[in-house]
Amino acid sequence: MTATEPTGRAGRPWTRRVRPVHPWQTKIALTALILPAPITLTLLCAGAPAFRLVATLLLFSAPLAFRADRARFMTSCVVLGIALAGWSILGAWEGTLIFFPSALLLLCAAFADPREYQGPATAVTALACLLAVVPGLFFVGCLAGLVV
Repeated sequence: MTATEPTGRAGRPWTRRVRPVHPWQTKIALTALILPAPITLTLLCAGAPAFRLVATLLLFSAPLAFRADRARFMTSCVVLGIALAGWSILGAWEGTLIFFPSALLLLCAAFADPREYQGPATAVTALACLLAVVPGLFFVGCLAGLVV
C-alpha cells in the first residue's frame, strides 16, 4: 500500500460501490443532447459562428460518458447544467439561449433516479418531459425550414 491510497477500517484499502445510472437519467441526458440539435443545424446553415454552437452542443454529451458511475454522472450533470444555464442566459444576444432548456434537462437528469428519490424522481421526470416537449414544439419550425 502506498501513502497516497486511502485506507479503510483495519488497514484495508477503501473502495466505493459504483452504481450505474438509472435508464430515466440516461434518457433525460440524451434528450438534453438531442433537443437543440435541429436549431443548431439551422443556425449553422444560416451562417452562425460554428465553434460556439458546436462546442456548447458537445458539452451536453459529457454526462453520457459517465453512465457507469452514478455519482460522477450526477456531478457532471449538475456542474454542466449550472454552467450551461449561465452561458445560455449571458450569451442570449448571440443565439445561445436555445441551450437553456437542455441545461435544465441536465439538472433534471441528475435527480431522476427512482431508486434514491422515489417521489421527487417521478416529479423531476415529469418536469423533464415538459421541458423536452414544449421547446421541441417550437423547434419543429426549424426542421420545416431545413426541408424546404
